[in-house]
Amino acid sequence: MQFKDVELARKKYYDKDQEILKKCKKITAIVCAILLLIEIPIFIAIFQQSKNILTLAYLPIMIIIVIIVAMTETFFVYSIVHLFMRRDNKNLFELYLAYKRTYKAFFVHHQLSQFFTDLDYNHDNSLDKKLLEETGLIYTGDIYKSNDLVKGKYKNNAFIQADVEITDVREERDKDGHVNTRYITVFKGRYLIFEFPKKFDFKMIVSHQNDLINSIKAKRGWSKIETESPDFNARFSVYAEDGFEAFYILDPAFIDNLDKLGQKYNNKLSLYFFGNKLYVGLNDNNDAFEPPDPSSPINERKEEDKVANDMKLITNLVDELKLSK
Repeated sequence: MQFKDVELARKKYYDKDQEILKKCKKITAIVCAILLLIEIPIFIAIFQQSKNILTLAYLPIMIIIVIIVAMTETFFVYSIVHLFMRRDNKNLFELYLAYKRTYKAFFVHHQLSQFFTDLDYNHDNSLDKKLLEETGLIYTGDIYKSNDLVKGKYKNNAFIQADVEITDVREERDKDGHVNTRYITVFKGRYLIFEFPKKFDFKMIVSHQNDLINSIKAKRGWSKIETESPDFNARFSVYAEDGFEAFYILDPAFIDNLDKLGQKYNNKLSLYFFGNKLYVGLNDNNDAFEPPDPSSPINERKEEDKVANDMKLITNLVDELKLSK
């Protein structure tokens, strides 16, 4: 796999998309022209009901109305034609999938293999929903989607990572009694599971998401932990099954490193310690390892940096929290 293969796949998709776009414009022009031929006599007939229709005062009004109607029709006709042509064109969809797979094979797999051993990466595979449900760290909602499953080892620490999107379906009744369905994204980001050489003999959750933490506290009756750092306490909520055991890991160095890491990821981190595993949720509303818009040539260096930055979440958690020592 070479960079030119990615660019070729992108161009094939883009060229096909432009071909469909041109057909859409042509069909739209023909349909709108036919509609205007039908509508102009109707407009004239309507205005002829007035004795002053042929005066200069009425002529600009008629022209403005015709233009507004024509623009509105053009927008709706083009939108409908474009939607149906793209939706029914399986070749276009397959070309985009080919572009996506080629991009991930070259950029993502290559970057991952530079840092991780025992690598197993498949962008079509998903993280089992049961792994999220068994910890309760993240509410799994009504609709669950996952892809870009990565398995490997970093500095002898086994890990799993995947993109996860969770949607909650809520039905609300308005004042007239009608039921409206709302789809609310409650989590969109990455979920990671680390397995460390050392074992933690307690359960502890550290999170920026106070509403999530409070629901766990109410459900499990865990104790809220206050550290010696007021700034850390203001940004994080900490709950543990055993408050005394929790301070085994909540030393000043760990608190400082986690605080810096949390700010680096815009206060969107949730962590759950149990046994020799660390479960991490990053709810940053991003989809990692995705290819750029295919309408422009790919900047190879820029994409390498972007993938490397996405990958740093794994290395940062191990390196900065020093959990492997």
